[in-house]
Order: sequence, then C-alpha cells, then structure tokens
Amino acid sequence: MICRKCGKDFDPSSNTTELCSDCSEGAPRHEREPYDQSLSISPGFTDSSDGYIPWEDEQRIGFLGGLFLTLRQSIFQPTNFFRHIPLNGGYKFPFLYALVIYSMSIVGAYFATAIADSRTMPMGTHGMLFAGPGIGSLVYVLLVVSLEIFIKPFVLFFCLQVLGVRNSSLEATFRISCYSSGPGLFNILPFYGSMVAGIWEFIILVIGLREGFKIGTGRAILAILAPLSLALLIVIIVLVLVVAMLLLGRLFSI
Repeated sequence: MICRKCGKDFDPSSNTTELCSDCSEGAPRHEREPYDQSLSISPGFTDSSDGYIPWEDEQRIGFLGGLFLTLRQSIFQPTNFFRHIPLNGGYKFPFLYALVIYSMSIVGAYFATAIADSRTMPMGTHGMLFAGPGIGSLVYVLLVVSLEIFIKPFVLFFCLQVLGVRNSSLEATFRISCYSSGPGLFNILPFYGSMVAGIWEFIILVIGLREGFKIGTGRAILAILAPLSLALLIVIIVLVLVVAMLLLGRLFSI
C-alpha cells in the first residue's frame, strides 16, 4: 500500500491506517484512524470535536469540501470548532483559508456592485480595494489582503501578552484569527453585507480567542478592541495638538 502522506510503499498488515509507520508516529489522532470512504459533505459530518479542521484535509475531501465544511463549522458552530481547534498546525493552511475567503469577498463584492447600481449599493471596505478586472488589480488585492492577514494576528498576540494571556502563542493566534474570517463572505451581500460581516467576524473572533486560550469573554473582547482604542486615542491626540497649534498661532498673530 502507498502511504497517503509521504508516498512510500508499506505493508498494510502492519497497521489499519493509510499512513506508514513513520508518518503515523506523532500524527494527529484523526490521521491515525482508519480511512473512512463514507466521509462526505453531509449534515452529520462534524469532526471538529476531535480537533479536526476539514480545510487541512484536502487529500480526503478536496478543496471545495474542506472549504464548505470549515465555513459551516466555524460560522455556525464556532464554540465547538474553536474549543477543539489544533493550535500548532502551522501557518500555511490558515493563511490560504483567509486569503481565499477575503479574495472571494472582494471580487464578489465588486461584481455584485457592478451588476447593481454602484451609487446605491456599497461594496464594503474590502470590495473597494478591487478597482476592476486585470492582473494589476488582482496582485494589488492579494498583497493588501496578505498584509492584513499577517498584521492582525501580530497585533492580537501583542495585546494578549499585555493582558497576561501567557498560554497564547503567535502561531495559535494566527490560526484562530484566520479561521474566524469566514463571515467575510457576507461582504458580497448588498447594502448591509459589510456590516453583517464585520459584526459576525468580531463575535467569532471573540469566541475563538475565548475557547482557544481558555480565557474570559471580557479579556477576549479587550484584546480585539485595544488596538482600535489605541488608534482612536492617537487620532484624538493628533487632532487636539493640531487645534492647539492653530489657536496658539492665532493668539501670537494678534
């Protein structure tokens, strides 16, 4: 039999999985279990209780199957999904997941707006990045979205450390942040899609931090809002300084 992970030929009588002895050692439990051909996209398929992320199992259920199941579990069953999410499974899969979600939302929002009246149907903050079809626009969108995907977990991780969440790690924060991006697809919806996406994604991120790091809801909310509050405080300070300089300039000119 051929190992489905490394491609090496091995004796299937030695174990009941589709992994050779080298690959099965230290592998997650769901990978060490016998391969079940009956697994499919069905309402009863919920492996998240075993720390399983369908998106990271493309070999068994494919690209679309993994995307659909991960979206369904993370959006509609976030507590269970993030309570058992593997926090040390690497950066590649969560990054690609968030990149696909945000890219779909941007392009979808652009075309939805193009079909309808752009003067009355806003396309949301992500959709405004896409200037139109073309290689240049696509590259620009991918660069901006990639930067957002990486910067957001860094800021969150820093805030978690400041708040004393010592069991957090950058990798775990990155994975939780990326897998909470599913509601971004609602940006495609007209009128209030961006509002729904923003609120829903905020709620899922709060649940993800709370369940992933076993912290209170308050600390999870504070970790997310702290950067926004800091940015708002900086803006207020800059405005106050500008107004003060203008007033002082007028006083000295009299």
